[in-house]
Amino acid sequence: MMTIEEKLERLTGIVESLAGTIVAHDNQIEAHDRQIGALLQVAEKQSAQIAAMERQWQAYIDTLPRQ
Repeated sequence: MMTIEEKLERLTGIVESLAGTIVAHDNQIEAHDRQIGALLQVAEKQSAQIAAMERQWQAYIDTLPRQ
């Protein structure tokens, strides 16, 4: 049978282990947040480029003779 001190030591170890796991998990979440932010920036840039290209094509189409 374990003494109270042994149980407390065991619980302390478990809590420390869980705390380490939580920190690692938080770091992964932060890394994913940064990746998502970077992907959103790429999507916004591509959207702006597509809009600019649409305007260029429309300007070109407007120069074509109409039949």
